[in-house]
Amino acid sequence: MNDPSLVFPSKSLNPSVYVVYRQRFYILGVFSFLAFNQCAFWLTFSPVSPSTQLYYGIPSSTVDLLLNWGPIMFIPCLPFIYLLLNRKNGLRLIVRILSISCFISTLLRIIPSIVTSPSSPHFKSISLPFIHAGQIINAACGPLVMAPVSQLSCLWFAANERTRATTIAIMANTFGGTISFLINPAIVSQPSNVPYLLYFHLALAFLAGLLALIYFPAHPPTASSAAGELLMKEDNENSLSTFKSYKDGLKQCFTNFPFILLSTAGGIMSGTFAVWTGLFATILSFENYSETQAGWFGFASSLLGILGALGLSALVDTKRFRRSHKIFILICFLACFLSVFFFELSVRTIFYDKPLIKSTTFTIGLFLSLAGLFQGSALPLIYESSAEIMYPLPESLSASILVQWNNIACVILLFIASKQYQVINLLVLVVIALSILMIAFARFTYKRQEEDERKCAIPSQSLELHDQVSNSTEPMT
Repeated sequence: MNDPSLVFPSKSLNPSVYVVYRQRFYILGVFSFLAFNQCAFWLTFSPVSPSTQLYYGIPSSTVDLLLNWGPIMFIPCLPFIYLLLNRKNGLRLIVRILSISCFISTLLRIIPSIVTSPSSPHFKSISLPFIHAGQIINAACGPLVMAPVSQLSCLWFAANERTRATTIAIMANTFGGTISFLINPAIVSQPSNVPYLLYFHLALAFLAGLLALIYFPAHPPTASSAAGELLMKEDNENSLSTFKSYKDGLKQCFTNFPFILLSTAGGIMSGTFAVWTGLFATILSFENYSETQAGWFGFASSLLGILGALGLSALVDTKRFRRSHKIFILICFLACFLSVFFFELSVRTIFYDKPLIKSTTFTIGLFLSLAGLFQGSALPLIYESSAEIMYPLPESLSASILVQWNNIACVILLFIASKQYQVINLLVLVVIALSILMIAFARFTYKRQEEDERKCAIPSQSLELHDQVSNSTEPMT
């Protein structure tokens, strides 16, 4: 599996030769499978909340808590995940922990349905500890799938492939949640079918874990780029796995003003947007839209965000637009703001009791789909831009800070979301506007790209020098 698919000039000319290997697609595929599973398992019960309540005999607040374990556990676990990731062979260690933990979490949730039955008077008291334990373990896996995305793409992919690889890794997690809103209700057509969904998740966890444990190397045999070479060097030296190095890295990040603006804008907007999309059913219920319709609106918004991110990342990976991150992020945020603004005019808000413009199913779906399209499209560019600005610090550090802002925003807003949905509905518009201003004032640099270009230029210069020397030593006739 170590056949190189791309080789730069010969090592005899210069030692800085960068190779990408075909197994990078397997690595990305397995990681994306695990990321997909983690989000799908996290969203097990919310899409089928009524059936879950009846099957386990629990209130809706308990179902909400099973979901809220995600951001609650993410925040304290993230620093430890970063330290693990930056140990020697850290990426492989992270993936093994992720695969085993996801399997254990799905196994715990199915145990009550095996050892007892819903007709038992003790079913609820037996089930709840196992269900909560499973959801907490899965929630702790959140940093395992979000922190390594930029680092994985940097290690395994060439400079002109990194944005697409990062996008796929991020959006695989998002797609796990998106598809759950369709698959879960289809499986759980009645409360007694809840165990079928849990068994299905157990099978997914087993398959993904098996693939990860059979083959997942810590890094490629040789570096794929100058940035990847630095990561492999630091991995061998084990120089980033101490708390001191983590603290020093955080200090550098939080004294870099462009990074502060970019990470704050991207993280808080993403977290606010996630909470807002979860309130579609509540917001639209006052406009006489059903929960089913709200679910389809959310699905379309998320799906278009994934497709938009894949399309835009392919464009940004081209040579012409490789340094156009800022303009594309601004365009996406502005378009997202306009989409949300027109949606706000179509529903009741904190300022007015009647919509200012008449809405239809088509217009509501259009505004929400466009909002999801542009918000999702910008997200991978924020990850990659953060890594560029903070290079040569590891990509996992900038990604960790970004997703930490995301989850902090989620936790804060979740406490006011259920009763103050109109506040969230207004706040998402304010946050997007502030994010646009922060991105506009942030100075984007492309340090990784510059280092890649500098290193790749050396073999070409060596080749020219080699030709000149060869020509000068030819015997004269």
